[in-house]
Amino acid sequence: MATATSKQQGMSKLVVILLIAILVVLLAVGGAVAAYLTGMIGSVGNDEPQVEQALDEPIYIELDPALTVNFERGGRISYLQARVQLETRYASVEEAIDRHMPVIRNNLLDLFADQDYQEVNTRAGREALRQAALEEVNQVLAERGVEQRLEAVYFTRFVMQ
Repeated sequence: MATATSKQQGMSKLVVILLIAILVVLLAVGGAVAAYLTGMIGSVGNDEPQVEQALDEPIYIELDPALTVNFERGGRISYLQARVQLETRYASVEEAIDRHMPVIRNNLLDLFADQDYQEVNTRAGREALRQAALEEVNQVLAERGVEQRLEAVYFTRFVMQ
């Protein structure tokens, strides 16, 4: 009888150990499936970076409030106020501009303040300033790891006095 009881105890211990092992494996598989479905882990072999597609319609981002700078003109202080709109076709650029707006505004204010009054007072001078502003904002984006760029900078109001 003693051997029959010890065999039953040995079998019941084996069954308990097997049930625990099966439970652990099921929990591990369930956790892995849940992590995959929630995006915590990615699929194997899909290491290519996703390239953002350009939108069909442009996105316009207004720099509000308008940029206002002063500079000296013939011994007098003159003012320039420009309302600026930025154009892109990438949502990531719009987000990056919002995130880095203080740097963009600062750099554009410095750029505008360095201009010569007589030069900016011409159409060609304003066009050159628009291009310089475009390059300045794209440089800020590039320095912060943004892959896409602005397409254009527009002055929707340009007042000099």
